[in-house]
Amino acid sequence: MTNIEYIKNAVSELLGNDKRGHDDKHVFRVYNIAMKFCDVMPNADRDLVAVASLLHDCDDYKLFGAESERLLTNTRRILSGTNFDSEFCEKCISIIKTIGYSKRLSGITPNCIEGKIVSDADMSDATGYIGVIRCIEYRAERKDPFFDANCLPTEMTAEKYRQQNYCPVINHLFDKILHLRDMALTEPGRQYINKKHQILIDFLDTYFDEVNAPQIWKDLLEKYR
Repeated sequence: MTNIEYIKNAVSELLGNDKRGHDDKHVFRVYNIAMKFCDVMPNADRDLVAVASLLHDCDDYKLFGAESERLLTNTRRILSGTNFDSEFCEKCISIIKTIGYSKRLSGITPNCIEGKIVSDADMSDATGYIGVIRCIEYRAERKDPFFDANCLPTEMTAEKYRQQNYCPVINHLFDKILHLRDMALTEPGRQYINKKHQILIDFLDTYFDEVNAPQIWKDLLEKYR
């Protein structure tokens, strides 16, 4: 069994039963997107991108808590079962520490090309139709409704985002997902996220028309076109 096969199996065992949009299917989509970005960015270390993309959610605070995120408990455990050397593992860990929306809100951005690729791949899977589906899964698990016209978007900070207890699906799209286009760090990432951003705009246009949403929501959407 190769290192990558071992890691894929470990990720499936850890995340395979998640019903909040962060399951192994999400991870494998991120991995596949990242590999496609590598195809047009040959200077990147493909092994490093592969491993970091596969492990990026293994200690997500939303799933495992702040302590696991801080120590990267699951990530380190899985890496210890591979034969990657310590230098490679530390590079992978350094990348994972920079991946995530709340980290970007805190001013933390990947500084190596491999980290930028993984970040863009992760954000790519958060938008478009698949992004809406993942939002539905995550918010349904938290018992949040699909849309609350009275819950208007606010300027998001890392602290607000991490402590957010109530956020309907449509509102979450405005609080986070519609901002991802402007956070892309690579050219293939920008192109791909921009394409999926338009899908999201079209979806929201149609939804607001069908439910006769208040005009303020249609006006808010205009700024993201």
